[in-house]
Amino acid sequence: MAPTECVVFEDSGAGIAAGKAAGMRVVGVGPRAGLHGPDVVVPDLTRVRVEARTDGTLRLHVG
Repeated sequence: MAPTECVVFEDSGAGIAAGKAAGMRVVGVGPRAGLHGPDVVVPDLTRVRVEARTDGTLRLHVG
């Protein structure tokens, strides 16, 4: 898969920077993750849901 089709979940500055540098979307996990510039931040992974769609793709719900 192309990096633009990937999403990484990270809680560290180094991990967030690596995901962004690779061209991936980054979900920051935890209270300090937002300090490192992820695309979106969640307090924990209970706010993340993956939905299988009828066309074979996945939809990621974050919030």
